Parts: sequence; structure tokens; C-alpha cells
Amino acid sequence: MMHKHRVHCVGPVDTARHLAEKLTGTTWCLCTGFCLEGHPDYLWLNDSTSEDGAGEFGILKRTANGFVQVESVTYSWMTNGEALKSIEAALAGEFDAQGWPVTIQLDEAPKHRCHLCA
Repeated sequence: MMHKHRVHCVGPVDTARHLAEKLTGTTWCLCTGFCLEGHPDYLWLNDSTSEDGAGEFGILKRTANGFVQVESVTYSWMTNGEALKSIEAALAGEFDAQGWPVTIQLDEAPKHRCHLCA
């Protein structure tokens, strides 16, 4: 993750297809993150430099020692089909071998507010 002090608020998404649509079709606040229902060990966290820039998301995997970033993907440059393949590859563990440890901050408050989304 490029932004080491960014606090993310993670919301659940029901299917990989729906996540692909969200990642390719919407510009998100910089503090946005997603988790996929049924796959609690993976997170997609916004790592973009600005809302009007490329939609870059870090894919993180939870381990016994915290999180590792297994990939960084510019979803705004992908089709829904390409994004879905990337998500499915991550969930299948295809990126796990290249992971590096990261420190992240998550806000689990029901009504998240920060300077990036307020």
C-alpha cells in the first residue's frame, strides 16, 4: 500500500461479479475498502492517489501475523470481465506467493467519517 497512514472503511460485497462491477464502474472515496462475503481473509483497499485518478486497489490477504499485500491492480483500466478474472485469481491464491507484509488501519465504525470522505 502506498498510503501507509490511510484509514480504510471496509464494506461487504455479496459476489465476485458484483465486486468487479463496483471496482470498474465507480469512482470511490480514497478510504473505501471491500471484502467479499465468504472470503473474509481478502480485502480490496483503495490505494489511489486521488478520486479523479486511476482506480488502484491493493489486494490484501490476512495471515496469522497480520496482512500481506498480494497484488495491486488498476481496476479503472479493466473491463468487468478482466476485473472478475483478477478477483477470482486472488481468491484462488494465485497471487499469494508474491505477498509482502503491510500495516493497515481499518475503521469498523458503523458510520465512518474521515477527511477523505467527509
